[in-house]
Amino acid sequence: MKQSGISFLVTNEEFLLLERIVYLEPGIYEVLDKARDEDGLVRLKMIYDDLGECLEALSYEAIQNDSPKDELIALYKKLAGYGKLREHFGKHAKVLPKKPIVDDVYIFDVQVIRDSAKARKVIRTIAISGKKSLYQFAGTIVRSFDFFFDHCFAFYGDVDIQKRSSQKEIYELFVDIGEEPTAPHAQGVKKPKVSKVFTSIGKTMLFFFDYGDNWNFSVELKEIRKAGEGEKLPRVLNAVGKAPLQYPSAKDF
Repeated sequence: MKQSGISFLVTNEEFLLLERIVYLEPGIYEVLDKARDEDGLVRLKMIYDDLGECLEALSYEAIQNDSPKDELIALYKKLAGYGKLREHFGKHAKVLPKKPIVDDVYIFDVQVIRDSAKARKVIRTIAISGKKSLYQFAGTIVRSFDFFFDHCFAFYGDVDIQKRSSQKEIYELFVDIGEEPTAPHAQGVKKPKVSKVFTSIGKTMLFFFDYGDNWNFSVELKEIRKAGEGEKLPRVLNAVGKAPLQYPSAKDF
């Protein structure tokens, strides 16, 4: 089935804002991957259904406590305006093919690493497309524990917390935002895909979040399968244990 599409320009700041929330909606990552720089702006091409998903994601993000409200509302209004063009163009709109998305689903057990071996296990089983970036995967992990996605983070090739900076495999947000990484060989998190990093069942990595509060999670790949028809990704398949408070009050200690 073919659907009409639209091409438009956004600023770099708007593109980064949209990129930050894209993990909430399936399919949009392909649109962002194909974005092109044009005279200091970013050109996006998408079908109107994808534009609708962008608007839904922006609307959802706007109600989160840690979201930049003004920027989100402004971008929502801009994209909504482009959506109204469909009514004016009607049958004269450009027609783009809607490509079916056939994803490999990667299923992970993500567990909070506790100081005490007697502490209750807190695990989230997460299903995510292998085409998602580590940045998008990180957002999904953080949200699955009801945390705000508001700090820098990294993935390390081994769960040994004490040897983070000396590990051979390191992916850090610092690289993407232009800050000095903790190791010279560290890679970014916005380009590497889940499927390229987690290459075999059983691979386990350390996900480190917030360099102030130092949250540590073990991330183990349990299964790879084809996506079911109409399956929405990413999503939490199972939750074990109550998530800890990200910012506990003094009385919680």
